[in-house]
Amino acid sequence: MLEKSAAGYAFLQRKVKEHVGIDLAMYKDRQMMRRLTGYLQRHNLPSFYALGRLIERDPDALRALREFLTINVTEFFRNPASFETLKSRVLPELARVGEPLRIWSAGTANGAEAYSLAILLEELRLGPEHRIMATDIDQGALDEARTGIYGPMHLKEVSDARRRLFFEAVGEETWRIRPGVAARVAFRRHDLLRDPYPSPTHLILCRNVVIYFTEEAKERIYLGFARSLVPGGYLLVGGTESILRPARFGLESAGPFLYRRTEVAV
Repeated sequence: MLEKSAAGYAFLQRKVKEHVGIDLAMYKDRQMMRRLTGYLQRHNLPSFYALGRLIERDPDALRALREFLTINVTEFFRNPASFETLKSRVLPELARVGEPLRIWSAGTANGAEAYSLAILLEELRLGPEHRIMATDIDQGALDEARTGIYGPMHLKEVSDARRRLFFEAVGEETWRIRPGVAARVAFRRHDLLRDPYPSPTHLILCRNVVIYFTEEAKERIYLGFARSLVPGGYLLVGGTESILRPARFGLESAGPFLYRRTEVAV
C-alpha cells in the first residue's frame, strides 16, 4: 500500500528542487500528487519519501523523474484553428508594423510548435529576419527539438503538400524539417518561474504548459508575458488555460484563447 503523507511529499519537494531544479510548490498540490502517485505505482515505490531518497543516489532515477516532470509532447499545428487565426489575421497584422518580428514559443517541448510557426512565416513569404525563439526547461527536449526529426504521430495535422514543401524523408516513417525552415528557430533553455523574460516580443505561444501551476505562479507568468509583449502584441494560450480578467495584466481578449497587449503598461 502506498504511503502518501504530507511530510513525505514535502521531503520530495525539497529533493526535486535541489536535484532537478523544479519548485513543486509552484504546482497545484492535488494534481501533482495525483501524477506522482501514478509514477510511484509504475516504478513500484512505496512512498514520496522513497522516491526522494532514490533520486539522491541513482542518476538514472533522477533523469527519469526529470523527464516525467518536464515532458510535454506536442505535434505540428496542434489545434489547427488557432494556427489558421495566426496565419490569416495575427501574423499579417504584426508584419505591417514594418520591423522584424520576435516570436516566442514558450514551453516548446519537442519543437513542433516552433517549427509550425516557421512554416507559417514561410507560407506568408515573410523574410528571414522574422525569427522564433523556442524555450523549454528540459534540456533533453531541446536537444531532441534541434534535430528536427519527427514521426507520423507528430505530423497528423501536416498536409501532404506541407510535408513535401517543408520536410525531407530521413527514414521509412520519419521526416526532418528542411534546413531553411529550421534556420528561423533558435532553441534555448528557460525556466518560466526563475529566468528573465525576453523583451520586446510581438507574439508569444504558451500552450498546455501552466495547467498544473498554482494561481500565484500563473499570475507571475502571465504578468511576465504581458510585460514582454510590445503594445498590440499577442499571447496565445492552450484550450484549457483561459485567462480570467486579463485586463489586470494589461491584456484584452482578441479571440478564443488569444489575448492582445493593450497600450497600458502594468
